[in-house]
Amino acid sequence: MFINKYVKTAQTALHGKTNGGIIYMFPQIITKVIYLIPLMFIWRIITASGIDAGMTLTQLLSYTYVNALLANILIVDTFINDWDSAGKCTVLFTRPMSVFGQVISRTVGEWLPTLLMFSLPMAIIAPLFGIQIVPQTLWVIPSLILCASLGFAFEFLFFCVTLRIRNVVWLMWVIRSAVVSFFSGTVIPFGILPFGMDRWMVFQPFGSLGGAPLSLYVGSAEPLTIIPTQIFWNVVIWSLTIAWFYKSRERMVSFGG
Repeated sequence: MFINKYVKTAQTALHGKTNGGIIYMFPQIITKVIYLIPLMFIWRIITASGIDAGMTLTQLLSYTYVNALLANILIVDTFINDWDSAGKCTVLFTRPMSVFGQVISRTVGEWLPTLLMFSLPMAIIAPLFGIQIVPQTLWVIPSLILCASLGFAFEFLFFCVTLRIRNVVWLMWVIRSAVVSFFSGTVIPFGILPFGMDRWMVFQPFGSLGGAPLSLYVGSAEPLTIIPTQIFWNVVIWSLTIAWFYKSRERMVSFGG
């Protein structure tokens, strides 16, 4: 069937992440835990000091905790930019599959080990830390799908920018990571931003990434605002991405030459 080749690609990517043994994933998991624990204490200290953070302690803890569990999905990061710097991205065009489909299926396959070995166990033990893990609305599910879809669109869009600006792959990755992390609301929830910034940050394109499903998850935003905005930006960014990507193919470098 048509879908089987993409499923097989995902399975191959999954095996590629674990073929050295799951023990090699422990450093990555430990790093995620070390990142998470200080943030839990920071939110507790801020709320205990009487500062109005715009969100309750329960919301802040859940927001940060779920962000850590679903980090790969909330802010999509694929292999495609690395492939361009190594001159291997053109291999994607030699296979009887959609380039977009190859990148998406491989990335999803690479998500699975972390989701199974880190996210699932951490979700199970969340109540032990006083974390509310149950979402406030089921609208978080379509929101998460739209978030991931838009994340892939931005990946290809930034890839096109990288093709235009040669020899700055690492710089572009750093700039992209900084911009997306802040404007997506994953690092700092929009609800705690001052000067009413939360009212307009949600409507900018990056606001439909991680911060959108997380806000629905903790009940700090309304689905009637989040979902239509995500659909709008998916249509706009994917249209721009597809057009620019196919126009940029001639600029790709094969075998570093």
